[in-house]
Amino acid sequence: MTRITTIAGDDLDELLAEHYGAASASAALAAVLAANPGLARLGPSPPAGTVIRLPSLPPAPTGVRLWT
Repeated sequence: MTRITTIAGDDLDELLAEHYGAASASAALAAVLAANPGLARLGPSPPAGTVIRLPSLPPAPTGVRLWT
C-alpha cells in the first residue's frame, strides 16, 4: 500500500488518475475511500498534510467477453 501526503491545491480525482491511471481512477475511488475512513468528509480537495493510503488494485480486465 502506498501512502501520499497532500499539498495545498491537490484534488483527489487528479491524485487517483496520476497514481492509478486515468482509466482506473474512478474504479479506484471506492477502494481508496474504504482504505481511508473519514476521507470522504474532507471533500474533493483534502487539506494540505492529509495522508492518503492508496491500496493495490486487482488488474483491470483486458478484453471484452461476448459469451460466457
